[in-house]
Amino acid sequence: MKMKKILAAVLAGVMALSATACSSSSTKKIESPDDFAGAKVSVQTGTTAHDALQKMQEEGVDVEILPYEKITQCFDDVSLGRADAVYVDSVVAAYYLADDDSKFQSVWKSDEGEPMGVCIKKGNTDLLEQTENAINTLYYNGKISELAMKHFGTDVTEGVRNVNEEPTVDPSKVKTVKDGVLTIGFEAGYPPLEYTDDSGLVYQGFDVDMAEEIGKLFGLEVEFVNTSFDGVFAGLDKGQYDMIIAGVSITPERQEAYEMTEPYLSNQLVIVTKKDA
Repeated sequence: MKMKKILAAVLAGVMALSATACSSSSTKKIESPDDFAGAKVSVQTGTTAHDALQKMQEEGVDVEILPYEKITQCFDDVSLGRADAVYVDSVVAAYYLADDDSKFQSVWKSDEGEPMGVCIKKGNTDLLEQTENAINTLYYNGKISELAMKHFGTDVTEGVRNVNEEPTVDPSKVKTVKDGVLTIGFEAGYPPLEYTDDSGLVYQGFDVDMAEEIGKLFGLEVEFVNTSFDGVFAGLDKGQYDMIIAGVSITPERQEAYEMTEPYLSNQLVIVTKKDA
């Protein structure tokens, strides 16, 4: 009997340790980046949010960065109490905050914009020009607003571009595209911009639909190349695809290294925490 009690006590201790290891509750209250000191913040690698957190560390802020390839993993961390917050784009945060029973809350939004554009290899100005014309066409005919309502529940494209005259798309100038297929580099783990359905086989999202519409205007088939976001630019450098449509924030560094379109989505960095954290 004594041995059974000892074994039961040991087992209870092991189970308690296991539960602690699987999920550590976090009580750090965060209301702005000023509260990141001493906090655990999850972020997708290669993003401007990741860059900002790394810069904070370099400046001496004691923030623990929890980097992941997919944004879904970041939100899982907060949900399970392994992270205090997610640092993320507002258009993506809106996806997780849309339901009335959402377990998340947005506690801060940047005053500075993080608009998103299409990224094309440096020097390919013909493809850049026609891509601009194609996006302007989607603004002119209202298709972009339709896609925004479908994926965001609100028109996040309103006021981003003002197109008063119908643009002309000239597919004959899209000379660098091979075999009649427009290839798009992206990372299929960034809802509602780009992700897969429940089967994991079908790509969907705002960026996916917009890319398909651009392909139609070019008279080309569209093929998606799924890669990690922190490697997506290297793939473009190597010519693995024609362009990146993956919620790419327009920054001075990216504008210098690549051809970037004008913004097609407005966006800001936000902090998301577990509700009532």
